[in-house]
Amino acid sequence: METKFELTGQDYRYLFENASDAMWVHNMEGNFLDANRAFERLSGCTLEDWAGMNVTQFLSDEALAKAREIQRKLLNGEEPEQPYEQRFILKDGTMKIVKMATSPVIINGEVKGFQHVARDITEEKQMQENMRFYVQQITRAQEDERKRIARVLHDDAAPPLLLLIQRLDSTASHTRPKSLKENLENLRSQAIEALEGLRRCAQDLRPRILDDLGLIAALEWMAEDLVKNYGIDAHVEVVGAERSLPAEAQLLLFRIAQEALSNIRRHAGASMAEAKLEFESDKVTMTISDNGKGFELPDQIEGLASSSKLGIIGMYERARLRGGSLRIQSELDKGTQVVAEVPL
Repeated sequence: METKFELTGQDYRYLFENASDAMWVHNMEGNFLDANRAFERLSGCTLEDWAGMNVTQFLSDEALAKAREIQRKLLNGEEPEQPYEQRFILKDGTMKIVKMATSPVIINGEVKGFQHVARDITEEKQMQENMRFYVQQITRAQEDERKRIARVLHDDAAPPLLLLIQRLDSTASHTRPKSLKENLENLRSQAIEALEGLRRCAQDLRPRILDDLGLIAALEWMAEDLVKNYGIDAHVEVVGAERSLPAEAQLLLFRIAQEALSNIRRHAGASMAEAKLEFESDKVTMTISDNGKGFELPDQIEGLASSSKLGIIGMYERARLRGGSLRIQSELDKGTQVVAEVPL
């Protein structure tokens, strides 16, 4: 048998004061009206301390703009994305990061203020930032090691092979017995193949053109490789005033382009590919597109792992670690588009 009960105003007050999440109310002008114990723990101040104070005193210009935008949408009957992240600067100068939701306080059909529910995620965010920093350091170390190995392959391993090819060439040209000459020519062909493979390996690890001539030259080099060796009509387009990019941003875009163009070459079945760089005052956008067979995107990026598209996940993570973003659009039989945005 279902039991029914009603909550009194006193019951609601008890729930409000003892909720585990911080809750507070302010009027339309932003003046604090009420708060619970969790809010006092979050802020380190009692409600008496907050009395007569305005919420704008604890918000940066960016945080205040976000708060006003949320309130504007609520007043207009819109549904803002909630919960959202907000940052508060407390009286002692410390920063608190919270995940919060906001709702209007309506009395007699009129909005009199706003109620907020928030959970402190400061430590969680700090842990994420620390993890991001360590991953960035690991990525930087990985790139330095790639650069070192590529230099060793190019400077130390390639010259002896090249010298061997030259000597085999000279020996074969002065050798009369046909069978011996053919054997030497076969050895020469194998040495050339080994040298080309070594050079490709060094270029894939860290092409010198990226360090020497920059991102655009490296993109043009990769496009030329698609045209020359795979018959794909590839080209590079630059929009806006070209500018010098920070080394990390340049490397990020190169690695994303390298993965995207490699996917086009291996999987897309495309006859055309384009790499477009758009320079703006505060960001650079790179778009890699093709006219290949496309693929079906999962609802969540994590779904790419089960379909063995780990390279795409790697592109997402690289962009996120640099504070950028990456989005992919793909339709079956209509091609794929990879768009990376990197703030400057």
